[in-house]
Amino acid sequence: MDATRPECCEECGFDSTRWRRRDVASLFEALGYWWTLALDGVDRADLNRRPAEGVWSALEYGLHSGLVTAVNRYGAELILAEDGGRLPDPPAVGDGGGPAADLDPAPVLDDLEREGRALAGVAHRPEPGWANRAALPDGTVLQAEAVLFHAAHDASHHFMDVGRGLAALGLGTPAGTGQMAQINVSGGGVPKHRVPDADIGWDGLTADRQADRKHHGRPFQAVCLWSTEVLDRLSGDGHPIGPGYAGENLTVSGLDWDSLRPGARLQAGTALLELSFPAIPCQKQAQWFTDRDFKRIAHEVNPGLVRWYAWVRRPGAVATGDPVVLQP
Repeated sequence: MDATRPECCEECGFDSTRWRRRDVASLFEALGYWWTLALDGVDRADLNRRPAEGVWSALEYGLHSGLVTAVNRYGAELILAEDGGRLPDPPAVGDGGGPAADLDPAPVLDDLEREGRALAGVAHRPEPGWANRAALPDGTVLQAEAVLFHAAHDASHHFMDVGRGLAALGLGTPAGTGQMAQINVSGGGVPKHRVPDADIGWDGLTADRQADRKHHGRPFQAVCLWSTEVLDRLSGDGHPIGPGYAGENLTVSGLDWDSLRPGARLQAGTALLELSFPAIPCQKQAQWFTDRDFKRIAHEVNPGLVRWYAWVRRPGAVATGDPVVLQP
């Protein structure tokens, strides 16, 4: 996160050049939400279990993520306040060594919610100041915006770590195999139209575009997925809806849609996806419901009917009929 080069990560696919400050704000506004959904229904004892020696439990990752979010916020605030200033040494953090901690989920989730919203508030600050720089005691020069993007990398990388850890313990979303029923793209807007196959890059399907970049196009919104079983249920109730109508890129059949949660991984063709957040429906979807009540597919109303956004953890290609492996 120095002031001279982008921050990239081969393991999770993070690339700071693909992020905007408002993307970071959105991520941290939802930090507590992600953790709450990802850990929902898992016993405290299991949340404190480590999936392997030297690897943190889910709650240890949560404790760490809350701390690092607070440290990055403080650093960004210092640099925004004074260009050319000096920074204190950051506090030391653990590495998973030693015995596992026994943590209470409630305060960990409260910390993540509070610190996430605090950092989001900093990310919303307008220019000037984001090009400001300051130096650590070892001489490393940091830029305010680079610190913000580093915070996003740290938080989103740990999303991946927690999802993999829960899967390794057999918790959260169970494994399963479905099929790619339809692939959908458009030049912007809905409905999206069917294509037989597609390449999936870090930013999503290469042939797809979003007309509304204010609410779409974030790295954690790279791919949108929905279920043929959910669509069959909705159309069976008389709603004029079908694959691609509500803007999903990948329409999947044969998966237990009710079981999905953030952090679940899907192998689609040769691409690897990781669920990030339930997609928020909007007024554009009202036309596909007889009573125009598009909020029926909101997570807080009907969690089993939602579309899901996903990160791209490994680019690849997908074709209609390919297997879709949940928790590969």
